[in-house]
Amino acid sequence: MPRRDEDFASSNLGFFLFFFAVSCGFTASQELIVSTPGFKPLHRGFLTLSHSAAYVLLAAAELARAGWTWRERTTPLGHYAAVAVLSFVGVYAANASLGYVDYSTRVMFKCAKPVPTMALSTLLLKKAYAPFEYAGALLLGAGLAIAIVGDGAGAKRPPGASGSHFFLAGAACAGASVVADALVSTYEEAKIFSRERAPRPAELILFTYAIAACWSGAVFVASDEPRHAVAFFRERPSILAKMAASELCGYLSISCVVRMVGRFGATHAELVKTARKGVTLAFSFAALEGKAPGIPHVAGSGLFAAGAGLSVWAKDRKRRRIAAAGAMRPPRRSSTSAAPARPSGAGTGRGGHAAALLDPRRRPRGPSRTGTRHYGDGC
Repeated sequence: MPRRDEDFASSNLGFFLFFFAVSCGFTASQELIVSTPGFKPLHRGFLTLSHSAAYVLLAAAELARAGWTWRERTTPLGHYAAVAVLSFVGVYAANASLGYVDYSTRVMFKCAKPVPTMALSTLLLKKAYAPFEYAGALLLGAGLAIAIVGDGAGAKRPPGASGSHFFLAGAACAGASVVADALVSTYEEAKIFSRERAPRPAELILFTYAIAACWSGAVFVASDEPRHAVAFFRERPSILAKMAASELCGYLSISCVVRMVGRFGATHAELVKTARKGVTLAFSFAALEGKAPGIPHVAGSGLFAAGAGLSVWAKDRKRRRIAAAGAMRPPRRSSTSAAPARPSGAGTGRGGHAAALLDPRRRPRGPSRTGTRHYGDGC
């Protein structure tokens, strides 16, 4: 990872291509790992702990390489602790769902994150969305619901599982994970990225996942998973290398997500992540699991694509209207009063500044925000 986000994300296209590549690598490797015979008892606490511990080590290495010191911490630990709890709940619930549903079904649930993120941004951040944006989110959610129900109807269950109750248990875990992840993005945007000095992505990951690792470690030790872990890795030590490569891809993906939330906002970031999940879902569904798509999958995919396209169109339309309104606004006359001048770009109406226009307490994003070392402007 380069030291400066401006160098890392100088081209949005290159940034998004990199994000798609590492995200697809993480998804594919995770599915191969959890589908390994004998791994299933470790899909909850151990998998959550491995994620957290690996991300802490990689973030610490990135910060050390950049010459970061503890005195440079920009955010109160209380904010990091709140994000850590929500992150732990999201990751643990997502991993727990793998005991009831397959990986592709879990990814389908993950694709629905723009819906709760938009709802939370409206309620908590007081953001305003255009009617077409809400319509796109509803179409997206409806398409996923149809595809998930169709996938659950044909899912294989272990002997003794009680039909639909087995699938509903997995759906509840996956749904809780989606809501927790949406809360993470919304909380980061409201409490962390709105600060005058936002943290580096590696700093955010280091503190949040270090706290989350304590939670997941306690859960892991208190369960019977340590005994299963010793037996499993004694028989298959080579899988540790696969897990290391998978966690590296996961860390790079998380770093990209943090940058997207900081620059584009939680909802825009979730839309990009949803498009990425659609690609990985198709690969997982067809190549790794060998499933034959049915009518619910085709119908759901059509509605999902329509919803995603409508959301992108609505956001681009809104951005153009705000930009046009800013261009028509007459220039402000210079004032000799002692009041501090507004940062440049605070009222220009550029894309991504809608929340700053609606809520004057929030500082705008852009080159005028703070120094060049903060990642909110890097991608």
